[in-house]
Amino acid sequence: MTFEMKHLERIVHRMREASGYLELGMAQHALDRLEGLGELGPFEGEVNLLRGEAYEAQDRTDEAAASFAAAAKLLPPPFRRPAFLALSKVYEQVGDHDRAQAAMAHARGAGLPFPSK
Repeated sequence: MTFEMKHLERIVHRMREASGYLELGMAQHALDRLEGLGELGPFEGEVNLLRGEAYEAQDRTDEAAASFAAAAKLLPPPFRRPAFLALSKVYEQVGDHDRAQAAMAHARGAGLPFPSK
């Protein structure tokens, strides 16, 4: 699939806006900026990571875990490490220690099975 440069620039611009909103503690605004982007192409992993951060800030742990897991699957090493670290934290918060430990192991480079439901 090919992407027009304008579309990719739009995605990058909205990701920067979402990141800024997250820094300001405005998670819903960040999510709003990530809506309606269409096909994300090479930015799908990064957008999922940002969505996970916004969901986590809103204590929406199920959505955060799903977004972090998607980001961890999509991003190449070593760029997936933050997704696995965040996924581990979310699993720990909900008391799922086994998946938290497996996600942390992935963040550290161990070859344990991917933590899934």
